[in-house]
Amino acid sequence: MEHLINILKGAVIGVANSIPGVSGGTMMVIMKVFDRLMGAVTLNLKKLKENFVFLFTIILGMGIGVILSSKVLSICFENFFVQTQFFFMGVVLGSLPMIYKEGTSEKKFKPIHIIPFLIGLGIIIGVTVISMSTTSSSITTELDGGTFVFLLVICVIAAAAMIMPGLSGSLVLLILGGYHTVITAVSDMNIPILIPAAIGILIGVVLCAKLITLCLKKWKNGTYAVILGLIFGSFYAIWPRESTSVELVDGVEKTITTGANFELNSTGIIAIVIGIIGVLLPLSMEFIDRKKAASENK
Repeated sequence: MEHLINILKGAVIGVANSIPGVSGGTMMVIMKVFDRLMGAVTLNLKKLKENFVFLFTIILGMGIGVILSSKVLSICFENFFVQTQFFFMGVVLGSLPMIYKEGTSEKKFKPIHIIPFLIGLGIIIGVTVISMSTTSSSITTELDGGTFVFLLVICVIAAAAMIMPGLSGSLVLLILGGYHTVITAVSDMNIPILIPAAIGILIGVVLCAKLITLCLKKWKNGTYAVILGLIFGSFYAIWPRESTSVELVDGVEKTITTGANFELNSTGIIAIVIGIIGVLLPLSMEFIDRKKAASENK
C-alpha cells in the first residue's frame, strides 16, 4: 500500500511539474516527501541503494503524471482554464499552514527572516513578469548538435527550479524557450528530443537537491523563509490570465493566445468553489495524518 501511495504522490508531483506557474517542489512539500527526496537524491551509492524503492515509486509516479498531464491537462486548460488555475491556487493556499509548521518545528521565525522571505517572493514575481513579456519559440521536433546542447542546458536550469518549492520548472522552461518542444516531445514520445532533456533534468535535480539538503541542515528557518516567499509569489504566477506564444502552424509562425482572465461571472464563481475544494484537499490530508499519528501513539 505504501508503494502505491508513493506512486500516486509522484503522479501529483509530475502533473504539477508539467504546468507553467505551478510548483512541483510545493507539491513535494504538500505530499510530505520533500525532505526525504532531497536526502535520497545523491551520488552516494549507499544512500541510493537504501532509498531505491522509494525513489523508483516516486519517479514512476512522476513519469505517469507527466505523460497523463500532457494529454489531460491540455483539455482542462483549453476548456476550463480559470477553474483549473483556481484549483491549484487552492491547493497551494491550503498547504501553507503545514509548510509554516514544518519550517518552525525547531525554532520560530525571527524578524531577520523577512529578508529571505522577500527574496523568494521577488524571485518568483520577477520570473513571472519576464515570462509575461516573452513569447516562446516555435516547436523543435528534430535533434541536431545545437538542439542537444540547448535542451541539455535549459533542462538543467529548469530541473533546479522544478524541485524548489514555489518555483515552477515548466515556467522557467517556458521563459527559456523550450517548454513547447519538451511537452510536445512527451506527448508524441519523441525519444531523440527527450534524451538531452532527461539528462539535463537528472543533472539539475542531483545538483540542486544537494544544495537544498545542505541549506536545510544549516539554515532551516532561513531556507523555509525563502520557500514561503516563493510559494506566496506563486499565487501571482498561477493567477489566470491570457498569454501569447509563437508556434509553428503548417510551417508558418503564428501568434497563439492561450488562457483566460478571471472575471466574476458564472465561470468565476465556479472557479472560486473549485478553489475552495483545492484548499480543503491538503487540509483534509493533514487532518487524516494527524488522526492516524494520534491513534498509533495510543
